[in-house]
Amino acid sequence: MKISRIIAIVLVLLFIVAVARLARLENGAPPHVFVMLPGQEPATMYMPGPGNPFYTLFPKPVAERPPAVVLIHGFTGDRVLMSGLARRLAQNGYGVLAIDVNGHGENRNPFNGGEAETDSLRANVKTAVDYLRENQLVDGSRIVVMGHSMGAGAALDYATHDPTVKGAVMISGGWALGPERPKNALFIFAERDPVEPIQDTSAALAAHLANVPKIDLGKTYGDFAQGNAVEAIRMPGLDHVTIVNSPDAATTIVKWLDSTFGTARTTPIEVKDARRGSARFALLMFVFLLVPLGVVCGSMVPGWAEERPGPSGWMGLLILGGALFAAMPLTAANPAAFVPIVVGSIQISWFMVAGLIMLGVIALSQTPDWNLIRAAAGTAMLAGAVGFAVVYVCQVAMSVMLHHLSLSPERLMVMAMATVLLFPFWMSFEWLVRRGGLAISTVQASLGRILILVLMGVGAALNVLPFVLILILPILGIAFVMIEIFAASAYSASRNLTLIAVFETLWFAWMISATSPITFMF
Repeated sequence: MKISRIIAIVLVLLFIVAVARLARLENGAPPHVFVMLPGQEPATMYMPGPGNPFYTLFPKPVAERPPAVVLIHGFTGDRVLMSGLARRLAQNGYGVLAIDVNGHGENRNPFNGGEAETDSLRANVKTAVDYLRENQLVDGSRIVVMGHSMGAGAALDYATHDPTVKGAVMISGGWALGPERPKNALFIFAERDPVEPIQDTSAALAAHLANVPKIDLGKTYGDFAQGNAVEAIRMPGLDHVTIVNSPDAATTIVKWLDSTFGTARTTPIEVKDARRGSARFALLMFVFLLVPLGVVCGSMVPGWAEERPGPSGWMGLLILGGALFAAMPLTAANPAAFVPIVVGSIQISWFMVAGLIMLGVIALSQTPDWNLIRAAAGTAMLAGAVGFAVVYVCQVAMSVMLHHLSLSPERLMVMAMATVLLFPFWMSFEWLVRRGGLAISTVQASLGRILILVLMGVGAALNVLPFVLILILPILGIAFVMIEIFAASAYSASRNLTLIAVFETLWFAWMISATSPITFMF
């Protein structure tokens, strides 16, 4: 047996072991169960240990029950993304109900708001608060609402409409006050959060509540016992995404909860998440597995010649950049608005229009070898689909700390639509950029992906594309690295660009469909 096959088998076994351990840790402490709230609102409830409080004959007296937290994710996020923070809060003595708001995660109810329309989530938060008030495992009279990004806005909105909640924690978000003053409000944000929309706004809201012209970051104003404590704090070295799973941020939040509820802590704050090591190892094995997966898929299809007529890969990069830039104003009207997702439809529009522009440039500059593209196209599509299916199964298996990635019927339909609309872009991308030998083609394709990310950031900064795209650029960058590892491996085996385009179209369409807020339900 070839050494490469032995290595591939070892990688598969190591990945399976890592995922199995991750699943075991996911199902372990702290105790937690799935809950379907009224209105088909999915949630996960976490409780402090030891033991399993969900299976007890008699509830504890109210005085012995822990306070509770409603935890709300951000735009395009879900309760899985918040699970690290939820576990840390539970480990430190608090009951936590993490929810999926409408259109996000496993919640199939249509989303009816925008990136910052937090009042549309008030009903979701109220459902969770009402559930905790009636729950016999927690003290329903002591509840704090907490959220990240869009969820921070929802937490602040709810706290200013329900004066009975004991506090509100806004993580990298919170934009407007309501009729009531929120009790014990903590605004915590990352050093690398966008300055004006998040850092400055959080500080200004905190200063208003503290009744001072300018707030001193890290200083507590007011009195917890009176319910008017307020603080704004910036967490160094973090960004909009990493703050959610930061041990330092979790420690700060737990201290705020302790002060809000008058908790006298006798043990150190516990911020370890046992899943992190296994999740990182599983991800590493998955990345390594993309190499043999690409080679196997590449060997399934007929090979293409290394040299093809047409502009060089460097010229292809210029065409790519020009098409993406020219597509920005044409995307403003959102020609793919019929795709029933928020923000994701604009992403699809941008790539769709840019793909059509690139196809036009290719057709005008040369006569494409359509026979080459059509030759064994069915085999190439099958190989690309097989490669994606393996990726899908592996990523869903190790996504317990990242995001719910399996598809509902609605999201599956969206993915099918996105695949059709995105394929011209990725086929043109491969045709223009990936040329020559393995090394130079990989460099050029990688530069093409970097160019996409840069122009996406530019478009968001110019308000041509949704601003929220800036916040997810690091995640897209990581996905592009993994896609390129597969693509380069497949190219080394066959030079078949149709296979690569099908694979990356499916992966990109899946990413958009799995994470974008959905606006309809069958």
